[in-house]
Amino acid sequence: MRRAAENRIWSGLKRTYANQPTRPFQVGTGSAIDLSHPCIVIGGRNGAGKSRLLRQISDELGDDALLLDLHHLCEQALIILRSRHDLDAMVEEYDDLGPNAERFDDLKRVVGREYTAIEWYALEIEPSDQEIAQRFHWSGDQPLVPYFRVEYRGLRYSSRDMGLGEFSVHFLFWILEQYRDVPNLTLLLDEPDAFLPPVGVSALLARVLQICVNHGWKVVLTTHSEEMISEAVEQRAFTLLRVDESGATVAEHAVNDPNVADALLTRPPVEHVIFCEDESAWYLTNALIDYSDRQLLRGTAVVWGTGSGYLNRLYEHLPRPPRADIRFAIAFDGDQRGSFNGRDGRWPAAFLPTDDDPDTLFKTLAADSATLASKLGRSKEDVARRLDAIEGLDPHDWVNDLGAEFGRVQVLGALAAMWVEMNPYEASRFVDGLKAGWS
Repeated sequence: MRRAAENRIWSGLKRTYANQPTRPFQVGTGSAIDLSHPCIVIGGRNGAGKSRLLRQISDELGDDALLLDLHHLCEQALIILRSRHDLDAMVEEYDDLGPNAERFDDLKRVVGREYTAIEWYALEIEPSDQEIAQRFHWSGDQPLVPYFRVEYRGLRYSSRDMGLGEFSVHFLFWILEQYRDVPNLTLLLDEPDAFLPPVGVSALLARVLQICVNHGWKVVLTTHSEEMISEAVEQRAFTLLRVDESGATVAEHAVNDPNVADALLTRPPVEHVIFCEDESAWYLTNALIDYSDRQLLRGTAVVWGTGSGYLNRLYEHLPRPPRADIRFAIAFDGDQRGSFNGRDGRWPAAFLPTDDDPDTLFKTLAADSATLASKLGRSKEDVARRLDAIEGLDPHDWVNDLGAEFGRVQVLGALAAMWVEMNPYEASRFVDGLKAGWS
C-alpha cells in the first residue's frame, strides 16, 4: 500500500467520526483519552499501564469492545494445535472460510510472502482449560480454534509449522472476520505487532484501519514499534502513557505536543540539514520530503529562520568542503526564484513549489473546506464558518488566524500535507532537485 493510499485511509477514518461528540475516559487522576477518536495508538515504557488501560476501557465499553491480547492468544492456540495430529483429516469436514481477495492481499503484504494459496478453518475444539476456552468463543457460543494452511514457493505448511509472527497476522485477520457483522465495535489490540519485523508494522496498521473504515469500527492499540509510533504521531493519533513523580498514570497526546514521543524513538543520525525561511516553509518542506522519500526525512533536519535575507547570508558563507559528513541545502520560498543568483561550489539552493510563498499556497486550500475539516478532525460546519470569516485576510494573516482558532501546529501540518497530496509531482521534483544538488 503506497503512502498516498495510507493517507487516504487515515483521512477517511477521521472524516467518518469528525462530528461525533467527545467521550472522555479518565486515565489516572489528571488526564483522559477521548474514545470518540477513530484510532488511538498508545505507547510508553514497560510498566506504564498500557495493558491495564485496555482492560479498563474494555470494562467501560462492555459488549461494544473486542479486547485481543494477541501474544497470549497465539501461544494458547498453538499449544492446542500442536497437541493434535489429526487436524488435516479433521478439516475435511469443515468449510474453507477464506480469506477473501482483500484479506489475501493484506496477508501477503503484512507477512511479506507471496502466497499462492491460503485456507482458513474454524475448528470446534474445546480447550481443556475452561478459562482459556472462554476466550476462544469470539462472537458465538461455541469455542473455535483457528487452523491455517498455506502454499508458498511450492511448499505447503500449516499453523503448526508457522512462526509466531506469521501465525499472529493470520490469527488477527481471522478473528476480525468473525466479527465482520458486528456494528459499532471498538478494537482493543494489545501489541498486535509484537512478533512482526519492522517492515510489516506499517502495513499492519494501515490494513487494520482500512477494516475499521469498512465496518465503521474504532481501534485503540498499544505498541512499542517505533515505526507505528512515528506514523501515529504524524497523524496526531498517538498518546504517551507514563507514570509521574507521584506514581500517578498520566496520558499525554500528540495532538497537543507533536514531540511527545521523542523519548521512545531512536532518531537516526542527521545526514542532511535544510534551511528555510519561516515556520510555514518548515511545514511545507517536511511534507514535500515525507511524501516523496520518508527515509530521507528520517535523517534530515529542517531549520527555519527569519526570511530570505537570512538564507542569502547562509548561502554566501556556509562552506562546502569536498567530503562533508553532513550535507546542507537552502530552500527559498517560491517567490524568490526571480531574485536569486546561484554560484558554483556552493551548497544547493532549492525553491519551494510554484512562484508563490507557502502561505499563499495554503490559502488556496480554502476552496476544499471539507477535506481541510477532515484533516483537522473538526466538523465541516465549524471550519467552513471560520473560512468565511477570514476570507478577506492576506495569506499570512489568514494562516495565523486559522492557527489561532484550531491550533497552530495542527493547522500548519494539515495545510502542508493537504497541499502536497494534491500536488504530488511537485514533491518529487523538489526532492529530486535536492538529491541532484547534493550529488
